[in-house]
Amino acid sequence: MTIALQVLVSGLAAGGVYGLFAAGHSLVYRLTGIVHFAFGDLVGLGVFATLLVLAGTAPVSQSGAHEPKFVLALAVGLAVCVLAGAGTYLGLVQPYLSRGSTIGWVAGTAAVAFAIRAVIGATFQRSSYVFPDPLPFHRVGDSGYVHIWGAQVQARAFFVIGLAIVLALASAWFLERTRHGRALRAVADDREGARVVGVPVELLITLAFALVGALAMVAAIAAAPGQAVNANTGTLFGLKGLVAALAVRFGPPLLAFASGLVLGVVEAAIANVHLGGWQLGPSYREVLPLAFVLLLISLRPSSEALEERE
Repeated sequence: MTIALQVLVSGLAAGGVYGLFAAGHSLVYRLTGIVHFAFGDLVGLGVFATLLVLAGTAPVSQSGAHEPKFVLALAVGLAVCVLAGAGTYLGLVQPYLSRGSTIGWVAGTAAVAFAIRAVIGATFQRSSYVFPDPLPFHRVGDSGYVHIWGAQVQARAFFVIGLAIVLALASAWFLERTRHGRALRAVADDREGARVVGVPVELLITLAFALVGALAMVAAIAAAPGQAVNANTGTLFGLKGLVAALAVRFGPPLLAFASGLVLGVVEAAIANVHLGGWQLGPSYREVLPLAFVLLLISLRPSSEALEERE
């Protein structure tokens, strides 16, 4: 029971972050038909922009969270992520989509991802950095840990789970209940039809690219204090989110979010659960979920194949 609870809570905390990335991947794909290969790296850029404003390229301690300019640093990081997301669409995705060039947008988004990792790696030369915690979770329970039914769980994990669920539900509400959200759904269902009836398609898609980056950035900042961050942190989040989105074939964003939650729990189970004297261990947590999703996609018939059978 103790291990199961620890696996569930830690898995849902990680899965909540994956789920927001998955929801972003799903929304972008449904709007444009592309896979945003630079999504995670754009968020990583925002995280390191925050650290750059806060302390330059020097290592940051927990005391940095109490400095007055930390709020400014967070705002700058979020703004960088939003602007980079919108700029990627306007500069590298939309021109190739309008020409029908698949190779163009694939190469463009991949180039952005590699460029961001190179810039971060060249600027921040330590192997990893600590992201200061803006909330005093170390004062909760036993130095940041709470005891539930014999299990010792990080108090921060509950905050990350709650924040991710709130952001996911708020995004679903926005898409379902607001005028701009319904316009985005119309673009996703029939882009040309939406354009004909006067929906500002390009503006809405640009805003969507910016907003999904903002959501993922907030989730990444919430989760970052629990781990060391480096140039590959954003890339890994983006990849996990893509795996979760692929598992549901870029279905509705809320379904993609749920898939991310499942992925987080499965990873935690692979890393921590023992079956008798046998345990896969942490080295398999990155490989097995990805391999399973790829196998699932290869075995599941495509929608076109199903239509042909009918």
